[in-house]
Amino acid sequence: MIVNNINNVPMEDASKLLKGTHGFYIQWLITKDHGARYAVRRFIVKPGGAMPLHNHKYTEAVIILKGRLRVRTKEGTYELGPGDYFFTAQYEPHAIENVGNEDAEFICVISYEDDMTLKPLE
Repeated sequence: MIVNNINNVPMEDASKLLKGTHGFYIQWLITKDHGARYAVRRFIVKPGGAMPLHNHKYTEAVIILKGRLRVRTKEGTYELGPGDYFFTAQYEPHAIENVGNEDAEFICVISYEDDMTLKPLE
């Protein structure tokens, strides 16, 4: 068993994950290094922070804990807040932006695949 506290996990600038991303910070809470077949990540998004339209092979489940996020997909654009969640299937295009005046926080669970690359779509 692994027990820890989010305050003990380093916060990384997520702008290196995808060109055009700004104001996104990530903590890798549970990873394959822990023996998991999925990763549990915590994101903090500063007001105005954004991750442009992209896709990836891995599936992704996001649960919003704090703040207001605008999520754009091929089906439409959604404004989501605490308690809302979304799921993206493999290669489903999506973009995320903090449209609120405070930091947004969400938990993101992803599958591990043979290709973990984020592919920019704009």
